[in-house]
Amino acid sequence: MVAAILATVWWGLTALLSENFGGDCLFYFGDTGPRAENCYLVNDRAETWLPQLVYAAWTSAVLVLFLPRRFLAGRRIAAGVTVACLIVTVVLGSHALVVSSP
Repeated sequence: MVAAILATVWWGLTALLSENFGGDCLFYFGDTGPRAENCYLVNDRAETWLPQLVYAAWTSAVLVLFLPRRFLAGRRIAAGVTVACLIVTVVLGSHALVVSSP
């Protein structure tokens, strides 16, 4: 459950710190150019995938809570999916923040 909460918080922080996924790209790098194109591409990727990863993290966290104890392997897999979603969320968000900064 904590991993799902952290993924949600990181999604919000990434959106805030990158000026809503790419607002800084225009300010720092202009409209065109290789660095601007890369900035827009990375931020578009983060904007597309972060909500889906957060949704998957929450779905897996709920499965961990509600799967019966006799399905121990299923609970472990669901917990692993939640943590994996958190890791990918942090990596995508961090990449978007690094690319958006001058």
